[in-house]
Amino acid sequence: MRRVPHSWRKAYELALIESDPNKLIGRVEYALNALERRYSEWGTNPGTPAELTAIQQCISALERLMKQKQLAIHSAVVLTAKAPTRLLA
Repeated sequence: MRRVPHSWRKAYELALIESDPNKLIGRVEYALNALERRYSEWGTNPGTPAELTAIQQCISALERLMKQKQLAIHSAVVLTAKAPTRLLA
């Protein structure tokens, strides 16, 4: 099967624009797999230094995105846990 050039770019872009938190992890994992797959091909199908830099930057960006989302989720859980409970009269 022939590899589509730069298919990792589309996967990366889709992960960045995903607004549904339930789908975000799947999109990020798919993009990371595509990036890793491209990187593993480097020995037999080398790209340009610019592509290698882009791959490294994309991986870092996806890792930061996941950390931000995890912090946001954690903050929401903490705020919910600390919310005052209503007394039933």
